[in-house]
Amino acid sequence: MMKVLRICLAGFLLTATATAMSQTDAGFTPGGTQQCISCHDFGPESPVHAVMAGSHGTNGDAKAMEGRRGCEDCHGPSANHAVAPTQVSPGISFGPRWSASTAAQDGTCLTCHEENVVVHWKNSLHMLNNVTCVSCHDIHTGGDSVLLESKQAEVCTVCHKAQKTGMHNLEKNLAGDPPCSSCHNSHDHESAKTEMLLNRSEGCRTCHDLVKMAKSDTVSDGVKSHHRIMVSTERTCTECHGGIAHAATNSVTSFAPQPGNSKVVTLFYPGNTDAEWLVENHPGSQPLRQGSSCQQCHRGEEAAMGLSLAGNFQPASRKVHVTFSRDADSLRLKLRWQGQSDDKALSLMWGKDGNEAFRRGGCFAACHNDAPGDSSLLSSKYLWASREQQQQIGRPAIVKDQAELAKMMQQGEFVVMWHVDLTSKKVTTATLLNKLNLRAEPAFQASTSYENGWWQVDISRSLTLQASHLLPFDPADQYTFGIAINGADNAGGGHWVSLPLTLRSSGKDSDFKVE
Repeated sequence: MMKVLRICLAGFLLTATATAMSQTDAGFTPGGTQQCISCHDFGPESPVHAVMAGSHGTNGDAKAMEGRRGCEDCHGPSANHAVAPTQVSPGISFGPRWSASTAAQDGTCLTCHEENVVVHWKNSLHMLNNVTCVSCHDIHTGGDSVLLESKQAEVCTVCHKAQKTGMHNLEKNLAGDPPCSSCHNSHDHESAKTEMLLNRSEGCRTCHDLVKMAKSDTVSDGVKSHHRIMVSTERTCTECHGGIAHAATNSVTSFAPQPGNSKVVTLFYPGNTDAEWLVENHPGSQPLRQGSSCQQCHRGEEAAMGLSLAGNFQPASRKVHVTFSRDADSLRLKLRWQGQSDDKALSLMWGKDGNEAFRRGGCFAACHNDAPGDSSLLSSKYLWASREQQQQIGRPAIVKDQAELAKMMQQGEFVVMWHVDLTSKKVTTATLLNKLNLRAEPAFQASTSYENGWWQVDISRSLTLQASHLLPFDPADQYTFGIAINGADNAGGGHWVSLPLTLRSSGKDSDFKVE
């Protein structure tokens, strides 16, 4: 009686067309799905019941079933399995007793689904790591858990165990976390940014309300300005906050600088990038042109950048201990680093925060490629603001006239360089606008020492001596500076250089603060 009931129910779900196709095509079971469920129980307690009642069984919709075979649409020709079910696997088995290859399993699903949600599946990280569709999806249930927002994380964290404790490891907030798919597209190779662009960083905004943060006293003005960029449809929260969603809150390096009078700065090699490449061909050129600084994307990545750029040259990066102090008469700076006795020079460049090119690019803003097409030839140092026209093939550089340059100097739109020769202990200063102008500077003094493998350079800059070519170091202003070290065997203009750093007397958005 039960077998008759099974066959009747299957007949309701599967049309005669599908049955006829199953009977006439070689390799398929003569009885089609009816023959399958004669062994695989069909009923409320059976997994077959759920799949037959769902979209893959068409829920009795005869029109939707036209041209389909039922079970063998997914499991392939299985006539031999029907004859010897305990000895021969179905045409394509998804386990547990037998398992076809991942390519065969996915190929079955892609037959119907490749044109929609899994158009990029063949290049996805899941596919490349032999994760199959059925690793996440279960069509033999009444509700596929990975498609249910409330249960999605249960499926994902079977493999992604580090995320079991939820966003920022705040397990107590787990129930309120956004679903994984609000940021990640598991069918795509791309990063979370792709999905977040589509939904305007919906996952982050579940907790982080941009409107409330814009009014909060605990959020600095600098960070608020970055949040305003989020009105762009080409921006996501990961532009600045990449990699922190699943890190513990106490282990996340703040995007905003944490001001202090002393910290360790990492310099990376070879540091000979020119400004033209930065704003034209660099992957981050658009954010730079729009006002971001190098630090916005690369804070904390200096050592990794050195390893990527230095090739076989060692060391690829150097750590410099930097300490600021001041009194009524002078600004003092101490720099210590582990180096070689034949290290050649230490240089610092300084600019006011209003000097836009230098604020964004630091020392790199002063280096240029005046031989278009060959970025290895850094033929001169100057600031773009000093030019009416950049040099290009067939077009000479046109420098602003002396009256305009003098006005820019008066307004502080220039850069000052402090240069200490570690061998001769000679101290040189220079101003940089349309070119480097070397100067003897009584306001600037330095001493050097090398002991037990460590260099120490102490610099003092008088705050009482003022001149038009000196940056005033007004306590109300912020200053951008960069640090560079030249070694004895650096070739081709290579040196260890820092990303742009900032100094001010007070406030939140600065790398260093000296009071």
